[in-house]
Amino acid sequence: MNPTLTFSVVKFFCLRFVAIFFLLVTVFGGIIHYDKSASEKAEKSNIRVEQKALLEGKKQYIEWVMGSVVRETALLSDIMTARRVYEVVELLPNAKREAELTRLSTILEAVSQRKEVYDQLRYLDMDGNEVVRINFNDGHAKVVSKDQLQNKRHRYYFSKALQLGCRKIYVSPLDLNVEHGQIEVPLKPMIRLATPVYDDAGEKRGIVVVNYLAKYLMEGMALFNLDMGTNYMLLNKDGYFLFNKQNRESEFAFMYNHRKDETIYNAFPQLANEIRDTLSGQIESENGIMTIESVGAVDRINPYCFQEYHVSENSSTAWKLVSYVDFADRKEISGSQYERKWLMQVGVVLSIILAYFIARFQLRAFIDNQRIHHLAHHDSLTGLLNRAAFQAGATETISQSVKAGKKACLVYLDLDGFKFINDEYGHAAGDKTLEHVASVMNRIFGSKALLARLGGDEFAILLSSQEHMQNPEHYAASLIQLIQDPIEVLPDIFHQVTTSIGGCYTKGQDCTLEELMHQADMAMYEAKKAGKNRYFFIE
Repeated sequence: MNPTLTFSVVKFFCLRFVAIFFLLVTVFGGIIHYDKSASEKAEKSNIRVEQKALLEGKKQYIEWVMGSVVRETALLSDIMTARRVYEVVELLPNAKREAELTRLSTILEAVSQRKEVYDQLRYLDMDGNEVVRINFNDGHAKVVSKDQLQNKRHRYYFSKALQLGCRKIYVSPLDLNVEHGQIEVPLKPMIRLATPVYDDAGEKRGIVVVNYLAKYLMEGMALFNLDMGTNYMLLNKDGYFLFNKQNRESEFAFMYNHRKDETIYNAFPQLANEIRDTLSGQIESENGIMTIESVGAVDRINPYCFQEYHVSENSSTAWKLVSYVDFADRKEISGSQYERKWLMQVGVVLSIILAYFIARFQLRAFIDNQRIHHLAHHDSLTGLLNRAAFQAGATETISQSVKAGKKACLVYLDLDGFKFINDEYGHAAGDKTLEHVASVMNRIFGSKALLARLGGDEFAILLSSQEHMQNPEHYAASLIQLIQDPIEVLPDIFHQVTTSIGGCYTKGQDCTLEELMHQADMAMYEAKKAGKNRYFFIE
């Protein structure tokens, strides 16, 4: 683990690790508690407890993973909406359009690379044309070139997504990936999620499509496979095997015309009716014990719905987890108290290992979500807030200040002669200059003010703390002085940059951010007119 991890990340990992550890220790303790060398009744009871606990763990794991994927699909839709990608798509082909699409591709590429579980991330316009697509192959995310983008208007998931309303998410059945009409080899289990993107007027403008690599779901389930003699299976709503631990060849038989009869009902014909009717429970026959636990949408209740988002297809994820313990393969556990104590020690060690890996898996998702949030709200070059995040935060801060009867101050910065730096020394030098300005802003104000890069060489600062509001103009003077420190734009070549600053204060109860931004912009231009490299404040 990275030694620079924040306290919140360490706390998250420790809490998850401890909770999972005690859960697994409890399961191990319950299993080992029963004396498997005792009567057949005790042995069967032990099997029932063991399998029920394990399938409940698998169920929670599957629903947690699928819930995370659904939420991340919604998050990607929010990112598309926030960046107004649909407006970019409508632009005529030009440098601005390409630059915006490149920025969007970079964000999605970072998401794909960090998550490592999405085969494809895509944004489609309303005609089914892929605007942006990120492929993940061999451990690397890659932006698909424009000439390789395809039209998907005839694919079922696009048609389904077009029918969705606002805040609706379509989840496809779990099946095998098909390329050019053929099942892809090696087999690639896949779940596709799609949700529409709406504009401010409530009009549907595009579709976000996520291809989730379900092999990670299967590999994660294997962490709970403690008994080598038990067969664990995952079934779709029609009884076909999505996962079959002891017979992998039987998986996804519904994808092949000559294997339509390879269902669990034909594998266990005497138990077929009970398997169909059981949502959660256990079936005992002369040969073994079968445990069934429903996963996903049961009785029209879909666990993947959250907040105002709803998953439209209940049947796609209406799965059943099944374990089957064959009495002929079950080894009775016998021995002295010492042997049981030794087994308990092994259980504790395994619990530590499993808890560590499961907690680490969850930690990765937690950290990735934090990174996605940071990418959506911060400027990628300077680390300052972006325009949208600044406007949201500033609106809230101004509202609170007005209600409390306190003043706030909005400060605008615009670099003098920034174009000369780019033209003379190159864009890398320009980036260094912008990073220098952001560093000075952080050094002076820290976390007590809202700091943002609005775009290009424009920056904004909202002051509201008692410390800063004592003399905002003093801080403006400090900014001008420190920003002038020489910057090494090229090896052994230094350049000074100056800035013009404009500021204004909140007035009255009806003060709005838009009004402040206009006043601060006017003040900044007054500073420009007065000779630049100075500040001007409007009372």
